[in-house]
Amino acid sequence: MMKLGKISPLAFSRMKQRGISIDALTHLLTHGQVEKQFDGAQVVYLDSPTPSPTWGGNPKPRLYAVVDAAGDVLTVENRVRLRG
Repeated sequence: MMKLGKISPLAFSRMKQRGISIDALTHLLTHGQVEKQFDGAQVVYLDSPTPSPTWGGNPKPRLYAVVDAAGDVLTVENRVRLRG
């Protein structure tokens, strides 16, 4: 479980562009799966999002965030899976 640290200007801009709320980001960091990177950064993602009260019961797209070694959010995106 990660806590929400500082959000970079890029991450905040991406969140606004993609309609990702602070509540959704907090949910992601609290309940997401973490992949550690070689440079100390972490990729946090939700593969199967569960509806929460902050989302109004509507599942949101799969999300991921890149967090640096200090715990600051660098960017936030919607995950896209292509089917063959």
